[in-house]
Amino acid sequence: MDKKFGYYVFGGLLIGAILGSGIGAANGSAMVGIGVGALVGIFLGWFVAAAAIEIDKKEQDK
Repeated sequence: MDKKFGYYVFGGLLIGAILGSGIGAANGSAMVGIGVGALVGIFLGWFVAAAAIEIDKKEQDK
């Protein structure tokens, strides 16, 4: 597996946790916000990584 894939997933986790802490604090439960934000960030990071890998594959096929 490529290192770039891990960077995208970990970056999504960090960004999601940061955004989730702000949303959670507004609702009164920062820890739940961090957890939910991190999960959403992981899924978004995974999606971006998968898209980037597919683009790289298409460029290599040309």
